[in-house]
Order: sequence, then structure tokens, then C-alpha cells
Amino acid sequence: MRQDGTRRTLPVLRALALVAAVAACPAGAWCAAAAQAASGPASGASGAGTDPGAPSAAERLLFLHPHLATVREPRTLSYDYVAEGGTDGRVADHATLALVARKDGRCCGTHVDFLSGANAVNLPDLDDPQGNPLLMYFLESEVRLLERTTRGQSAHFRRVIRQALASDATVRDTTARWDGKDVPAREVHVAPFLNDPYRTRFEREAKTEYTFVLSDAVPGGVLRLAAAVPAAGDARAAQRTLALADPQPATPATPATPATPASK
Repeated sequence: MRQDGTRRTLPVLRALALVAAVAACPAGAWCAAAAQAASGPASGASGAGTDPGAPSAAERLLFLHPHLATVREPRTLSYDYVAEGGTDGRVADHATLALVARKDGRCCGTHVDFLSGANAVNLPDLDDPQGNPLLMYFLESEVRLLERTTRGQSAHFRRVIRQALASDATVRDTTARWDGKDVPAREVHVAPFLNDPYRTRFEREAKTEYTFVLSDAVPGGVLRLAAAVPAAGDARAAQRTLALADPQPATPATPATPATPASK
């Protein structure tokens, strides 16, 4: 009887743990742990471990990892945004993450200014996040762009992306260039709409692939977030990238100077 009671109790404990994880998640609605709890265990999630109810490796890295743990005092982080291949041509914009002192004097609350004009995303400030809210802003900007370009429902795009991060995303170790040196990083990759039953309604955008490069060696933990759409027919390849401004960016290659012909 005691063993049967334990079997009945474990799913409840897992569900409570998932609820706690969602409550602690700085990205709120972007935590797919809630979707997992509602729809059952994620199958095939990269790095999901032996617990079928646990968040996937991608979810843990994006939404539950303490990206801001190394920030000890208020500061502002700047991010460069570039979109290419879209209907508006090349678009350059920026985002800032302001880490501000809380009312009790401790560090830090956050305020984000994300892009401008029609692309701006405005969300509530966070009092004491551990994760980097730029991830939430980038994903939300992608959902709103999909909604504008396809006239689809934002709730559908959010749900499909969340579910893909729970079940289909891959995570790998890599290195990235930052401040003049190579630093260890982790890369999350997902193509959320490949198996979307409604993809025929937005066939081009359904090929969108997302890549997230994160590293504890950089301030804020988020190095690069990117969305890429391959070329198809007359449509050019498109890419949207948000990258942490590097204090020592790589020096562009200098074109070789043509040799001056020897005088006779």
C-alpha cells in the first residue's frame, strides 16, 4: 500500500515542481514547462534526462538558467539588431537591458528598451530576474512579426515555439568570439514549424530556424539570438539577429592594396 501511495504521489510532486519552475521563470509565458504539465511528458527532448516531466535542456538553458548571476552592480548592456532579406530591406536597430538598483538597494531589477517604431516590444519591468529577459523580448518580437506577415494567430505561434523548445530543440557546446578572445558557449537550435499542421498557410515562414548562443563568460549570459529563413523561389534568404555589443569586435578584413606597377 505504501508503495502504491508513493506511485500516486510522484506525479503530483513533479507537477508541483513544474509549477514552481514556471513561477521562478523570468520569461513567464515562454516557459514550456506549463505546456508540458498540461499535455504530458515531452518526447525526444534533448537532454531531458530520465524524468519525463522535467524541462528539456533547451528550456533549462533559456528560461531557468541564472544568466544574470554574475552581475553585481547596476549597469546597462547594449545589443545590436540587424534584419536582412525582409520586405523592408536591411534594418539596423538596437536594444538595451538596464540593470537597476531595487528599492531595497540590492541589485538588480531590469528595464528593457527593445527596438523602435513598429518593431518595438514593450513588456513590464522585472523586479529581480535571474534569467536574461532579452530572450523573452526576442521571442515575442518574432511572434508579432509572424502575426503581421502571415495574419496568423500569435497564440498559435507562441504555443508551437514553446512546444518545440520542450521536445525538438537541440543543445550543443561551442565557442564564440567575445572581447578579443574565444569563450565557451552553448547553442540552442530549433525549427519549430516544420511539423506544424497549419504550415501550408505560411509555407515560407514555416521554414524559420532559431539559434540561441549563450555563455556565462559574457555579461548577461546572452551572446547572440538569431532567426533565419532560407531562400525559396524568388524570395531571398532572410535573417534577424540580436547580438550583445562587443567591446572588441573583430577587425574587418582590409582589402589588399593593388601593387603599383614598377616604373620603366
